[in-house]
Amino acid sequence: MLNMIRMELYRMVRMKSFWVILIIVGVMNVITVSLNDVMMDSPELQQALEATQAKEDDPVSNIGMSITMERNEDGSYGFLEIITAAAKGMLCALFIGIFTVIFATADFNTGYIKNYGGAVKHRWHMVAAKGTAVLVYTIMFFALFIASSCLGVFIGGHKIVMDPAGKIFEVLCIQGLLHVVFGWIIMSLCVIVRNNLISMIVACCISMHVFTVLYSLADKGLKKLGWKEAAISNYTVSGRIMQYGIDSSKILGSTLVVATIFAVVAFAIGSLCVTKKDLV
Repeated sequence: MLNMIRMELYRMVRMKSFWVILIIVGVMNVITVSLNDVMMDSPELQQALEATQAKEDDPVSNIGMSITMERNEDGSYGFLEIITAAAKGMLCALFIGIFTVIFATADFNTGYIKNYGGAVKHRWHMVAAKGTAVLVYTIMFFALFIASSCLGVFIGGHKIVMDPAGKIFEVLCIQGLLHVVFGWIIMSLCVIVRNNLISMIVACCISMHVFTVLYSLADKGLKKLGWKEAAISNYTVSGRIMQYGIDSSKILGSTLVVATIFAVVAFAIGSLCVTKKDLV
């Protein structure tokens, strides 16, 4: 098991996409955060934000990705505001999903998995090893994202106001956990369908809020059936990513339950498919 984890980690850091995605995210984040003032003061952007808020109840209007960081009155930025703005906007999930698809399907596409899969006593170890690699990647991604965001704020000539240490720890841990589970869900999908195109489309559609339209339609149907407060997105990992922020301690327990259930189900289904199906 440990040897498989080391192999997956070694394979991960040797992939060009691993470094390319991290470099792109770091550079892009520094530029966009440093130019946040210019974008926020743009009349066109303000009109677009007002139009979006006016159509809040229309799920179609939310398709895509919109990330805005609110400034304090003195022009400074709160530390958690910088981090959660992008996380709740599903930007982090998008890049984690893209890398997970590339990483999880690489050995299936090349047939390399058959070289070592037949020698493994328990095939579910392969899913656990890939999941560990996704966990490590997510931690590295968040570390880079936080560092590049702070650098962007300083380049933009602003100060960062630190939130209480306990709150920072809570939000970063929960958002990190949710993004790890999101990566595991995409990894499990890759193991099941073994098609990087389908997996990539699903990962992008979730990150771009396309599935919120389906959730909204399902909510309307459930409300007609009697569930007056139906909100399927509240019971999904992506929905919790978009909800959890500075003032979300009330949903801490339910968020942990949602993350745990999806993590267990993702690993169970992925392990079952690897065990029962041929490797190639």
